[in-house]
Amino acid sequence: MSVNFLLDHLVIAVNDLPRAIEDYRQLGFQVLVGGRHQHAPTQNALVYFLDGTYLELIEWTAPAPGEKWYERLTRHGEGFVDVAFVPSNIGQAVANAAATGVQYRGPIDGSRVKPTGEHVQWQLAWPALHGLPFLCGDVTPRSLRVPEGEVRVQPNRATGIQSIAIAVDDLQASTQAYRGLLGDEAEVGAEDTSLTDTQGVVVRTLHVGEAALHLVSPVGSINTGLSERLSTLLKTRGEGVYAMSIAGIEPGISAQTVAQFSHGVTLSVADRNLTLLEQITPLSHEG
Repeated sequence: MSVNFLLDHLVIAVNDLPRAIEDYRQLGFQVLVGGRHQHAPTQNALVYFLDGTYLELIEWTAPAPGEKWYERLTRHGEGFVDVAFVPSNIGQAVANAAATGVQYRGPIDGSRVKPTGEHVQWQLAWPALHGLPFLCGDVTPRSLRVPEGEVRVQPNRATGIQSIAIAVDDLQASTQAYRGLLGDEAEVGAEDTSLTDTQGVVVRTLHVGEAALHLVSPVGSINTGLSERLSTLLKTRGEGVYAMSIAGIEPGISAQTVAQFSHGVTLSVADRNLTLLEQITPLSHEG
C-alpha cells in the first residue's frame, strides 16, 4: 500500500523558551505557546504557516542525557535538530521503508497538553540514519496539533517553508534512503553538479508537497566557504538540516538581524524565488 508524505515541521532546540518566543516575535513571527510534552521533559512554542507547515521551538525542563536532540543542543548549541514528515499512514510508512532496507523505530506514542488543557496525541517513528526525517502521524485530529485560521497569519507575511537544506555525507546513499522511505512515486531530481566547480558541492532536490528538500554534499578539493562549512558541520554535528528559506516573508530583514534573534537558525528571507545557491548557503551562524 502506498503512503503519501508532506513536510510537517522543523524542530529548533533552544536553551530559554520564553526568550526564544520574544526573539522570534522580533523577527515578525506570531508565536504560540504549545504546552508540555507528556512523553519527554520538554515544552514548546510554535510558528504556524498558511501552507500547513510550522516551526517548533523546544526547550528541556530537565536533563535528558542520551536523547539525540538534547545531546545536539548541549554539545553544539541552539539551532536546527530535526525535520518531520507527516505520512498518510505512519504504520504503513514504517513497514514500506523496512521492506526497502530503510529502518525506522516505531510507531511510538507522543503527546502534549496545550495551555487550554486539550490533550494532543500523535505517533512518532525515528530513523536509524540522521539524514532522514522523523515521522509524525496524528492520532487526534491534525487540526488540534496544527490549528487553522488566524494563528497561521504571520505579521511578517511569511506563508510557509519554501525549502530546506540537509547536509549529507554520501549523496547517493542518502538519495537511495529517501527513495526507500518515500516510495516509487518520490519526486527526486537528478544530481545537480552546477555548483561543483564554483562552490565545491553537489545537490539533489526532492519535492515533498510544495517544499523543496536539497540534499547537499561537499565534493572535490574546492575550499569555498560553503564546502568548508559543510565539511566541518558533517564532521562535528553529523548529517541533518542546516538551512531553510521561508516563502512570502517581507524583504528587508538583514542576515545580522536573523543571526541576533534566530537562536542559531540559518534562515533565508526574501519575497521572491531564491536561487539554489541562496537556498543552500548559510546566512547566519549556528553553534
